Amino acid sequence: MEAFEAFFKAFASVLAFFYDTTGNYAVAIILLTLVVMIIVTPLTLKGTRSMMVMQQLQPEMKKIQTRYKDDRQKLNEELLKFYKENSINPLGGCLPLLVQMPVFLVLYQVLSGLTRRASDLGANAGWVSSQFGLGETPTKAPAFERVFDPNWINPSTKMYQDLSSSYQMEAFGLDLSESASKAMNQGIAHALPFLVLIVIVAITGFIQQRQIQGRTTGAQTNSQQQMIMKIMPFFLPVISFGLPAGLVLYFAVSNIYRIGQQAFISKSIYGISAPDGTKSWKHLFGFGVQPKAAPKAKKSKSKSISATSRPAKNAGAKGGAAKGSTKAPAKAGASKGGRTTGRTTTSSRDTKGSDSSKGPDTGSDRAASTPSTPSTDASDASPSQPLQPRVRKKKR
Repeated sequence: MEAFEAFFKAFASVLAFFYDTTGNYAVAIILLTLVVMIIVTPLTLKGTRSMMVMQQLQPEMKKIQTRYKDDRQKLNEELLKFYKENSINPLGGCLPLLVQMPVFLVLYQVLSGLTRRASDLGANAGWVSSQFGLGETPTKAPAFERVFDPNWINPSTKMYQDLSSSYQMEAFGLDLSESASKAMNQGIAHALPFLVLIVIVAITGFIQQRQIQGRTTGAQTNSQQQMIMKIMPFFLPVISFGLPAGLVLYFAVSNIYRIGQQAFISKSIYGISAPDGTKSWKHLFGFGVQPKAAPKAKKSKSKSISATSRPAKNAGAKGGAAKGSTKAPAKAGASKGGRTTGRTTTSSRDTKGSDSSKGPDTGSDRAASTPSTPSTDASDASPSQPLQPRVRKKKR
């Protein structure tokens, strides 16, 4: 507990220093939030890189788990060997995030301690005793506004002295110690700045969700993680409705910083860019970007393309061979014997007649202009198929 108190006092000292420098409660909260976020940024980047490596190696890990599913000991040994060969830490993605949690809890407690009021212990008893002394009928003590008694702040600082002598923590015309639910009792006009802060928290939370979903596929996240990502953008605005505006300001600033951080992660670590090659900034904020396809899908696609293009090449080769063999149809027919001669060849008189009527180069030109189709016999080198009906007609 003493270690946590040391953290509380350290954060409170930094907050008091910023207030002594700027003289504004909101600016002091913003600066403290940014300092904490910058300090934990290396841990966030390290955790993100580790999670990305684990996602890339997840298919191989599933193969090992399937192969040794009946032998738990062998499975653990193979997984440890796999981790060692690939230089990865299974806790590398979770550990940096777990380290950040106490930091944000301390920051939350310090900021909430600013709005602590002076104790009213004994106020009711003093009011009743005074009424008895005056001979009046005892009644309930009236409600009175109490000054602040900030927690964790050093009493010698200017921040403590200003809070301990005031009833409101005003900054830019806004009482940071008041909540939106309490401000609604005084009308919508008075509560409007508080509601704007909550809207900012909601919008920035939604943008963060879009950024994370824009670089992960449905196969990489389970249903529970998807449900959490859908709930979180609405969770903070709901609880912010009953919290002091100073804490809501902390939520808004931290969300805005995380949006920039996630944009940097998407560009530098995941390599996400605009799909059309333009210099649009929308893809960095999760808009207009589809998750990258899995490597397996790309591999199967390339195979299907090469398979479909292979017959075209063979057809071209066969067409060239048919073109070259059109000048000697009689020899090709003679090599097959009588059966083949009756089906595909003609007599010298018919060939001569057809050549004289069409010209010497008509057959070769026609074969070059029309694609040839493969014959039923593998060794048949007859002319292209469109010439066969004319040959049969002359034979009759």
